[in-house]
Amino acid sequence: MKWRITPLGAIGLFILVAINAGLLIVLVTEIASVDPAADKIDWNVSISSAGAVADRNPIGAYQQILVRPVFFRSREPFVPAPPPPPPAVKLMPPRVAADPGLVLGGIMIKNDIRKAYVLSKTNSGGVWISEGGDFMGWELKSVNGSGAKLERQGQSIDLQLYPKE
Repeated sequence: MKWRITPLGAIGLFILVAINAGLLIVLVTEIASVDPAADKIDWNVSISSAGAVADRNPIGAYQQILVRPVFFRSREPFVPAPPPPPPAVKLMPPRVAADPGLVLGGIMIKNDIRKAYVLSKTNSGGVWISEGGDFMGWELKSVNGSGAKLERQGQSIDLQLYPKE
């Protein structure tokens, strides 16, 4: 197999080899110039014991710092507890309306006339009632395209023309 190398590739390879050789020389000279005696450092503390002790505060001056160390949770400033929530108001559950057995048979809406054909499940006969009219004690409050609303003694029921049930 013949090695074919272009002149530009040969120049690049020569530059890389020269850089590696230079770095190797620098490394070897650094290792050779290290003095083993330089690692040993003589450490002398030159504090006069009389002067240093006289300038210090007594340990009692640091009592608050010792009681509440810097990085403890107890060091945080005092935050009072939030006030308790007000007592919950007990609402009376709404009265459950018993099914009166009414069925909406039809709706008629024309101009200002709005009527609903309401019949009872127990009685096969029905009655057309206008808004504000009365059927078995139930007053017809409103009529729309999909149903009617009946009300009696604070209870209300919505009768749908086409119930989903």
